[in-house]
Amino acid sequence: MILGGTSSCKEKGDEIGNYSFEFLPRECTQIITLPLRYTETPITIGDKHFITKSAEELNDGAVEAEQFILWVMTGEDDLKELRAEFPNIKNRNYEDSYENYYRWKGRKLTTPHMLALERQLDQDHRRRSSSARSLSSGKEFTNLIPWEYRVTGVKDFRIISLSPLFGLPAETSLNDYFSIYEFKPRQIISSRTKTLLWGYSDKGQITRIGQWLAMSPMAPPIVLFRLKSRPQELPIKTKFVTILETTAGTTLRDTLEVQLR
Repeated sequence: MILGGTSSCKEKGDEIGNYSFEFLPRECTQIITLPLRYTETPITIGDKHFITKSAEELNDGAVEAEQFILWVMTGEDDLKELRAEFPNIKNRNYEDSYENYYRWKGRKLTTPHMLALERQLDQDHRRRSSSARSLSSGKEFTNLIPWEYRVTGVKDFRIISLSPLFGLPAETSLNDYFSIYEFKPRQIISSRTKTLLWGYSDKGQITRIGQWLAMSPMAPPIVLFRLKSRPQELPIKTKFVTILETTAGTTLRDTLEVQLR
């Protein structure tokens, strides 16, 4: 059922309760990046033991190389407007704030909905395993879930360092030295067919940047990368530049600085 531009469907008896999606389609005309730290925290619930994995902000701008996460968020022209207005908010705050920023500014999203695709995204999320549900984000316990997706394709993507790393000259592509840690949402959309290629219901992982690019993907709302190994140049303070070329013919870039130890 479509009401007021919001795709909505409900399912009785769902493990996490009845819920519906508020789909938020956007073009990709801007990107922002942040350095984060990968952490593991052991927790115990009754007689069960778990390890929770998370990406935390850096307090001092320094991080062990094996814990470094490069966080990338895509969006429309108001994405960098959000950062300029709130320069000190962190990754999670960006993710939550951007969902509603256009409302705070009294604007409307103008990108047309892809209704057939939205049905696929919804069905994929509902088919995910019970283990994935139990580890899902707290926002999924609400009745209405904001669900971002992009309608702009990725033609090329690369990460470079402005300092030599891994024995390579500065500004050399480091794609082979990074792996994809997470897509948020966990879905890859084809820019050619406008259909879902991979998602929550798939057991396999997409970890290589080249593998992802070969899928001719739409830009992901959020994607996180980790270094595969420790560079020989450590410790080093460097700037990483993330460059995304779109199928619309634009080249987007953003720069972050981090001290790798």
